[in-house]
Amino acid sequence: MTTVADATDSSGCMHFAEGTVIALMAGAAGAYYADEWGRPWLTAVGAVVALLLFVGTIAVVRSGNRDARTARAAADRATAVGTEATHYCAACGEASSTPPAGPTSS
Repeated sequence: MTTVADATDSSGCMHFAEGTVIALMAGAAGAYYADEWGRPWLTAVGAVVALLLFVGTIAVVRSGNRDARTARAAADRATAVGTEATHYCAACGEASSTPPAGPTSS
């Protein structure tokens, strides 16, 4: 259970920038070590790793945006029925005004 504000916040631009930098570093490392060690196939390996990292970055950004849209829709549904949406349950996809009662520790 998270707050609605946390669930609807999507930092897609930051994730995209981080992933792009990491992918570029992987490609550059492959090219550098191909020259340094005299193994030209490392350039191809670096390019493949960079491509996989970039595709993974896009998948993470899309997933985060999808989750944020789902949370916003749940908050809108809760507001439409007159409930102040303060908490979001990702498992059930609904927003509520109070967190569910969890197990108590005695």
